[in-house]
Amino acid sequence: MMSEQKPAKRICICGTAPTWRDAPFDDPSIEFWMLNDMHLLNPPRSDRWFDLHPLDKMFFRGAGQKIAAHDVPAGCFLRPKGHLEWLRKQQIPVYVQNAAALGSPSARTFPREEIVKRFGPNFASSPAWMVALAILEGATEIYIYGIHLATEWEYLKQKPNLTFLMGIAAGMGVVLHLPKGCPLLAEKHQYGYEPDPDVPKVQAQRRVQQLETERINTKRSAPKRRWWQREDPNLASRLSWLDAQIMDAKLGVQYIVAGSPPAGL
Repeated sequence: MMSEQKPAKRICICGTAPTWRDAPFDDPSIEFWMLNDMHLLNPPRSDRWFDLHPLDKMFFRGAGQKIAAHDVPAGCFLRPKGHLEWLRKQQIPVYVQNAAALGSPSARTFPREEIVKRFGPNFASSPAWMVALAILEGATEIYIYGIHLATEWEYLKQKPNLTFLMGIAAGMGVVLHLPKGCPLLAEKHQYGYEPDPDVPKVQAQRRVQQLETERINTKRSAPKRRWWQREDPNLASRLSWLDAQIMDAKLGVQYIVAGSPPAGL
């Protein structure tokens, strides 16, 4: 007897990176999950909202107010003034750490304990928590739009954890959808089976190192010149030639890097 096909449950998790605009908002079969202060971007629709940061650790900025990074107290999260009021007014479910703290009929306490019991304690970003909840709720397809985790902190601390959760989802048969230009799961080649696209860059960088070493050795091996002796014209010519070669090699590295398309394209 053949098992019945699992009903489709399609969830799109949206962040604020530019690819959020490419999300399939016109598909009514997809449930849209938004996060944090994305309401400032006026997304066309949303079905659930998530702000999993401590409500008492939010630092609010006024409309048009410029806030420097050092103005935000360490450990706090920047939000627009009126953000909590906006969350309280929503009719859709709003997931926070403690629903009672938000104090609105739509507030939901995020099921952290249930998720940790299922997937372990390692979560490094809101999208990771959201992917885990989507899996827990039986998602058959997960769309991830506007989430790149490409800044230095995100890339080092958050991206590995999110891709780990995405791997769990894929291993369970969940179909993942990512927009063009998204650097998540955008490796440029299959390791060991395809040529490494970084080889030309590495070769060019090694050429720079070789020339710089040659210049150092050339200058170091030259006889020490006394104050009355004229500079060796052959040495000066050799060093000038090496300087030109080093500059040309460095430009070659820049050309190779500039010619590489962004991950995901």
